[in-house]
Amino acid sequence: MSLELPTTDDLHAALVRFRQSEGSRCAEGASIEFLVGESPAMVRLRAQVAAAVTSRANVLLSGPSGWELLEIAKTIHHRAHPEGDAPLVRVDGALALPDNYRRALSPDATGSALGGTLLIEAIDQMPPSHQAELLARLAQPAWQGQLLATQTFSSRDTLGNLSDELLALTATLSIAMPPLVDRPEDIPLLAHGMLEELNAKFDEQVAGFTDDALDHLVLYDWPGELAELREVVTQAHGRCRGSLIAADDLPKILHHALQQSELASLPPEPIQLDAYLLEVEGLLLGRALELARGNKAEAARLLGVSRPRLYRKLEQLGLLEPTKLKEPEPEPVADRRQPPSEKTPLPPRPDEIEFLPVEPDSPSAE
Repeated sequence: MSLELPTTDDLHAALVRFRQSEGSRCAEGASIEFLVGESPAMVRLRAQVAAAVTSRANVLLSGPSGWELLEIAKTIHHRAHPEGDAPLVRVDGALALPDNYRRALSPDATGSALGGTLLIEAIDQMPPSHQAELLARLAQPAWQGQLLATQTFSSRDTLGNLSDELLALTATLSIAMPPLVDRPEDIPLLAHGMLEELNAKFDEQVAGFTDDALDHLVLYDWPGELAELREVVTQAHGRCRGSLIAADDLPKILHHALQQSELASLPPEPIQLDAYLLEVEGLLLGRALELARGNKAEAARLLGVSRPRLYRKLEQLGLLEPTKLKEPEPEPVADRRQPPSEKTPLPPRPDEIEFLPVEPDSPSAE
């Protein structure tokens, strides 16, 4: 991820412009930090909040943090009633009983003549048995207020538990709070605003963040959203000993996130298949020889190969000297000038030949 990081002066000027434009629209004491940001997602969110204020339509707020959704709902109410002449009634959708809705929607509670606001937190967790009671109360002519409801991203799938009538009534206007991971360009501005609040609270002057520190903040995923960012900035503010918060002042978890991001950006190393397979074969052959205590016949049996194949693999991997085949020695040629060996019998001489006696021919038979 490559973002052009703003300077400290740029962040301060942006915060001043934001507070001048947004702060004047809120009642005194209303929070606006949840609307800080110059990303397209936050520009759209602020436009949707303005539409909810002017139209007084019922609004379904969704996002990763229920606490942030609650603050946005309160901002909508305070902007719609800057004079503070209409009450804001909060009801927990998961815990409230039917009697709670009856009291919350009574004219005395919501000041229906003044158009009060009913805020149902975690409406997606409302039991089905309570939905009919809420619909009946909202259908009464005396109710002229605005309904705001919240649900977290993690429980969005449970909206199937809501009846079609209640869902249609609640979500006349839908506003989704984008998570920090989807708008990293807003993180420097948010962090600087939190830092200015800490400076005012502790009467200290930490001017801002180093570029390295901002890199760590931008590359982190922030699963805890704004609450986690505020905690990190608070810890870094307490550790800082200079005029700027450095990367070393940030928690270690942000350093680990940066290391993982750098590793992920490296191009994958090419795999040399032949070399890899030879390495694996070498490991297997070495393990087999170790189990066989060097007995190659036993190692071949463990590997399920023949001994000649085992020898060839060992030679190929350089684990065994190549076998040298010996050529057969030529048979010696007998020297006729030398007497024959004693083991070879000499042919008999003519004077030593024994002739058998020749018997006379028998008389011819008459």
